[in-house]
Amino acid sequence: MVDNATNLEIYKLLVEDVRDARRARRELSNVFTTLNLAGIGALGFLSSADGLPNPVLFTLCALALAFTCIIWRTSNSYYTVLLAAKYKNIYAVEEDLGVHPIRSEWEMITGKRRAVKWWSLERAMPLLFIIGYAVFFAVQVGGADFGALFDGLQDAIAGALRSVGLR
Repeated sequence: MVDNATNLEIYKLLVEDVRDARRARRELSNVFTTLNLAGIGALGFLSSADGLPNPVLFTLCALALAFTCIIWRTSNSYYTVLLAAKYKNIYAVEEDLGVHPIRSEWEMITGKRRAVKWWSLERAMPLLFIIGYAVFFAVQVGGADFGALFDGLQDAIAGALRSVGLR
């Protein structure tokens, strides 16, 4: 068993390591956001009257941006797994120290965390960009009847609400 002073130093290092991993995830998200915003500009240029009227180039650009979003989402998942492992190490050191500030804080937000987990902006952004690219692509190729799509979406939501007894 390691003495408390050594455990405290290890604890500080682990907490700093978590901070660095969170910072890296945030910076990676900033890079992907910037890349996608530039991609939106490129798609806008390619579809404009002043752009290059090349449907193959437009399609390849849209597909590349969607693939970039898939990589972004995968990277987010990697950091989630990495941080979970880091927190397990912190919890083990907290056990040795006899105090549990980080675990206690985490447990206090457990219910709220589960509700927010699937609706966080970090998880949603890659999917929202992909949906945006798909809609933009559909509009540009002219093969989408958005009135019919919107009506179908309304019908689906109304059916879901009826099935749970809310309407």
